[in-house]
Amino acid sequence: MARALPTTPILLAPAGSLPAVGSALSAGADAVYVGVRSLSRGGRTGLPAGEVGAAVAACRRAGARLHAAVNAVPPAGGVSPFLSAIRRLRDEGVDEVILNDPGVIALVRGEFPDLPVCASVGLSAVNPEDARAYRELGADAIVLPSAVLPEEIPAIREASGLRIEVFAWCRAEFLLHGKCGLTAYAAEGAGGAMVSPKRGGSCHLVCRRLPVPKEPRSLEEELSPWVGAGVDVFKIEGRELSPAGVAVLVGRFRRKLDAVLAVSGS
Repeated sequence: MARALPTTPILLAPAGSLPAVGSALSAGADAVYVGVRSLSRGGRTGLPAGEVGAAVAACRRAGARLHAAVNAVPPAGGVSPFLSAIRRLRDEGVDEVILNDPGVIALVRGEFPDLPVCASVGLSAVNPEDARAYRELGADAIVLPSAVLPEEIPAIREASGLRIEVFAWCRAEFLLHGKCGLTAYAAEGAGGAMVSPKRGGSCHLVCRRLPVPKEPRSLEEELSPWVGAGVDVFKIEGRELSPAGVAVLVGRFRRKLDAVLAVSGS
C-alpha cells in the first residue's frame, strides 16, 4: 500500500542508483524518484528491476516514499508485459508511478485503481483545463513545466484537485518541458537500431551540445511564493547525478525549504 503524503510541501529527490537513493535520504528527502531500466527514458541509466525492492526498503526505513518514472509507451503488442511490469512495481511497494502518456495514464488507472499516478512534466500541462483533463484520465498529481508561474498555480489546483509538483532545480528550459523532439534522433535500441527513448532507447541529452542556456534553473532563493501558491511537491531534476552530487543538492534545498516552512507556519 502506498504511503500517505505529508500535509506540508515535500522535497522529491532524484536517484539513478541505490547509493544515490541513500544519499538523497540521508540529505533529508521526503521522497525519492527513480527510473527503471526498460521502463524509463534514459534506457540503461535507471535501476535494474531487481533493485527496486531494495530502494523501496531504504525509503521505508527512512520514513520516505519511492516514486518510479515510467516514461516508456508500450507498442500495441506490448501492453500485457507493460502492465505486468507495473504490477511488479506496485507489488514491490512503489508508492507512485510517473507517466507521460494520456493513454498510459488511463490504462494504468483502470488496471490499478489504488496505485497513485502522477502526470509527468512530459505532458506539458500549463493551464487549468490541461490539469483537469489529466485528472479525468486518472492522475492524482501533475508536474508543471517551469514556464508556469506561481500566480497561475491556485487556479490549476482548484480546477483539477490534483497534487501540484514543480521543479525546484532543473536544466534551463529553452523549449516547453515535454515538447523536445531531439531525443528521438539520438537513441539506440537492441542491435544498434535507432529508436525513440520512449520505446527503450537512451536519451543522449543532445541539447547540452546546443548553443542554449546551460545554467540550471533554481528556485532556491524563491521558494516562499511557491509555497504560498500551494505547491505540494518540490522536485529536483537529476537522476544522472552522482550520489555525492545528489547529497549536496538535496541538503541545500532541505535547509532552504525548512526555513521557509518555519516562517510560513506550514
